[in-house]
Amino acid sequence: MKMLMAAAIAASVAFCGAAGAKENYKEKAFNADSRDKFEAVAADVRKQMETGGRYQYVKADERVKVDAALTEMTALFAANDSVAAMPEATKIKLFNDQEVVNSILTQRDGDRVICTKTAPVGSHIPITNCHTYAQEVEAREGTKKQMNEWGRGACSATAASVKAGPNGGAACHQ
Repeated sequence: MKMLMAAAIAASVAFCGAAGAKENYKEKAFNADSRDKFEAVAADVRKQMETGGRYQYVKADERVKVDAALTEMTALFAANDSVAAMPEATKIKLFNDQEVVNSILTQRDGDRVICTKTAPVGSHIPITNCHTYAQEVEAREGTKKQMNEWGRGACSATAASVKAGPNGGAACHQ
């Protein structure tokens, strides 16, 4: 009886520990509450938006919004050394600018994990597929490139280049 109770306690501790564990792809939050800390974070965000960076998939119009918000936040920190020293209206402006930046960067984060649960063709049992946003964008761009290459290989439908094929249909001759 004691062995059964010990096994039950050990199993409950193991399940509780697994349930409380953080996912390994989560990152720690930045605490940019002073001018120096904010400048370091802003420089890192701008660097990560360049080609090869974590936020390289930010679109041009979104990049303008992020840069404008970071510039405005820099001006707010130039007038006040820390968030604690800011008046309430300035804190609200800072918060709103942070939300603009965070919403865009979160959506375009190349490391963001996307999981879908779908049933494959011929099965009723759904499977879970996970990939990063970067993998999704690269796959989409690769598909577009392949479709464009296939489209260029087809002949144009001009009278000179189209002749009757073996089955009566049109055949391309170059």
